[in-house]
Amino acid sequence: MRLLRRRPRTFDIQVQDMVLHVTAAGDLGEETRAAALSFWEQLHAYALRDPAVRTSKRPVEVGADAPEIVREMAAAAARAGVGPMYSFRGALADHVGRFLARELDEVTVGCGGDFFIAARKRQKLTIRTESAEGRHVAIVVPPERGGLGVSTAAGGGAAPADGLAVLADSSMLAAAAAAGVRAILPKEDGLRLALAYLRRVPGVRGGVVVRGDRIGLAGGVEVAA
Repeated sequence: MRLLRRRPRTFDIQVQDMVLHVTAAGDLGEETRAAALSFWEQLHAYALRDPAVRTSKRPVEVGADAPEIVREMAAAAARAGVGPMYSFRGALADHVGRFLARELDEVTVGCGGDFFIAARKRQKLTIRTESAEGRHVAIVVPPERGGLGVSTAAGGGAAPADGLAVLADSSMLAAAAAAGVRAILPKEDGLRLALAYLRRVPGVRGGVVVRGDRIGLAGGVEVAA
């Protein structure tokens, strides 16, 4: 039985040293907390047996006994060419978002700059940038019942990009691909290389990279006015 349609509300859940920002219909705080803790416990228990999951900056293979969400993390990170923990926040958002989306048509779960978004209508997500012009960039997230992933970041300091957004089939893949972009950008001709990289990663639907007065687009991502 599906939950009755209710007005969405936004609430925060603390999980270890992270805060999940959730927008969903109904009073689902306890269910959300339980789903988040389930993810944390599964990852922590497996990482005790296989520490490379936590420490490797490169893709690693996990054992057949790894929980499904850990196997998916490792696979998403491998597609992006990075270590599993680069997909960690996105995987947490995915795990909680998918749990809630079993009963809800619309739900958004954010962890840092990583988002799981399931919606019936197109959504606009604004990315704050740190460019000298102080511009903001918004991307369109298409409706998808099973959810899509977006990873965003604003620059500042030694960050290689002034703004970044990656849209992918899952939040964990978006997070992993965003890490790949940040590793590529400092190279010579980094913006071009980063956009080419995003086009090659299976499951990445597109991305936006802001560097100073330059904005690069990859794939099918739509920039909103």
